[in-house]
Amino acid sequence: MIVPEARLDGRGAEALSQALTDALTPGVVHVVLDMTQVTYLSSAALRVFVSTYKTRRAAGGSLVLAAVPEYAHSVLEIAGFVDLLPMAASVEAALAGLGSLPVSTSAGAGAEPAFDSHAHGHGAPTDPRVETEITAKGALFIQRGHDGPGYIEVAGDINDVLAARVTPERVFSKQFSHKAYSIGLGGLGAELDDYFNLMGEMITIGGTMVWLPCDGRGQPDFLIPKNDAGQVLMRTGFNASLAGEFHDYIAFMSAKPEGVTMAELYRMLFEQAKKRRPEFKGAIGLAMRAEMPSVFGAGVVKAPVESNRPANGKFITDPSNFSEWFEFDKEPRHRGVTGLVAGCGIDLTCDLSVFTQEFLQKTFYYNPANKGAADLTLHNHVVAFNPQPLADGFDLEAGIAAVVDKGEFLDMRHMLDASTVSRAIIGVIYVDDFRPDAECARGA
Repeated sequence: MIVPEARLDGRGAEALSQALTDALTPGVVHVVLDMTQVTYLSSAALRVFVSTYKTRRAAGGSLVLAAVPEYAHSVLEIAGFVDLLPMAASVEAALAGLGSLPVSTSAGAGAEPAFDSHAHGHGAPTDPRVETEITAKGALFIQRGHDGPGYIEVAGDINDVLAARVTPERVFSKQFSHKAYSIGLGGLGAELDDYFNLMGEMITIGGTMVWLPCDGRGQPDFLIPKNDAGQVLMRTGFNASLAGEFHDYIAFMSAKPEGVTMAELYRMLFEQAKKRRPEFKGAIGLAMRAEMPSVFGAGVVKAPVESNRPANGKFITDPSNFSEWFEFDKEPRHRGVTGLVAGCGIDLTCDLSVFTQEFLQKTFYYNPANKGAADLTLHNHVVAFNPQPLADGFDLEAGIAAVVDKGEFLDMRHMLDASTVSRAIIGVIYVDDFRPDAECARGA
């Protein structure tokens, strides 16, 4: 029997993995994990559970999770692991039932994803209903999506993050399923102490929530809720989310293998919108499944909460504070990866006074790690996976789901504008306004 430590984050999962390695000597086939003290489960811990379960089953034994607390059980449930991993109400019940507990053979939601891939064509779309924009940088093939208004909804204020003045009263809670595409500052945990002083960069995309805890490890936590019944909530000090259906689905193909930068891609999206959509106001929100020759990342390394507020009273992005508060890439962090991206951008050459200024100003900020661009401001996060095949067509949601299901998760970061894209399927919302997120529940 092994008793895991209270917090099974990346470090705790490593310790658990080592404890299992030490305990599983020849002849040991059964493992009971006494979960009584576990207060937090990360994606790394879930991977240890599944790996151990598989090796024990192959050896004719079992892995049993005993006395799983409510919050940890909720994480296992929404991740689809409840039907996969044997559990017992108590350590005594687990020990008594060893050898007679049924072993699940389900290949359903809790099964580990396969890593096979299928070849897809890479030609341009040929549907005559598709509009085409060809530039020196590349081609955009545009299929009309839905009509109706689209918004960026804001919970909290990016300026509270920049001033490191996030307090428990300024934390919002939200179900995963209500934020299909969003970015911001956040974390996961049942109690305030589980996440508040660790909140970092976060994104929701494709039914997942990924966050980068400020625990000095630099290891994102990746959770895929299979059954979102509201037990595990996204906690956020600032969140900007896409609201409304995508107005366009765009297939992008770069003219050169090295791709275009995110700044260049946004410029292309702005220009085609000005040509095609008289109602375009100068802001877009997007979600994207992309082939990325290079990813430049950044991220806060300390939770921007009031107790960490800089003594000089300046923003954490101020030159006097920036190096202490942020890590950022001068060379690509990743090359040749598949990226899932969510974010938004504004064209500074447009009259942005048409938007509600209070919430526009709560969404964007200047990151000194970006090379200044006089014509635009972007705010994007990326989840990186090992390379996955990109199918022809415009089914963005299916493409994102395939990456989440079949891809190997690598990383998540705030994405700098120098990151490059060679091919992508993009869902675009042409923003009517920035407005408050009325669905987020205030308070931790």
